Amino acid sequence: MDEDDQARVSRAGDARAAADAPARGGAAERVPPMDTDTVSAGDAVPAEPAGASVAREEPTGGGAFAAFVSGAVYAALGLLGGVFGLVGSYAQGWTAGDVPVAAVVLVPLVFAMVRLAGWGTGGRIGATVPAVVWGVVVFVMSMRRPEGDLVVPATLSGYVYIIGGMVAAVLGVARVPSAGPSGQWLLGRAARTRG
Repeated sequence: MDEDDQARVSRAGDARAAADAPARGGAAERVPPMDTDTVSAGDAVPAEPAGASVAREEPTGGGAFAAFVSGAVYAALGLLGGVFGLVGSYAQGWTAGDVPVAAVVLVPLVFAMVRLAGWGTGGRIGATVPAVVWGVVVFVMSMRRPEGDLVVPATLSGYVYIIGGMVAAVLGVARVPSAGPSGQWLLGRAARTRG
């Protein structure tokens, strides 16, 4: 923790203590700021004065459970993308005359699937998982087998489903707001806020 971080933590503690005191019905007790000139990264943080109440975050211990739930959610989203790609590959050929009705209906459904997956997970990874699995399944279903069979043929409905679905998937991922602060991917850690 460098000096800027220590000063921010100290100011946050002062603000919390001042905000909590009127709610408790008592006078605000001021927590003295830490002397950042004498504290180095290896020094222990001084103890709080008696009577000071600064909220501390307790570790929840749910790291393994949260990781398991996140993995299960991403696996379920991948399964959803795979099933949607498989069912859509078989259904995309339905037409009304020359109009590929099913393919035209499936393209916005791909967008909705990807966008809602990103919204539900709160990040772009959650949107990317079903989009990538959908794309892989559709690509495999459009390849010609040694027997000459294929599910998604090179027809208007096949092209609308493949190309329109890919565009819809990319737009769905792009429409999901990123989970972290801007610049986090570049810095490799949480970006600092001013204040």
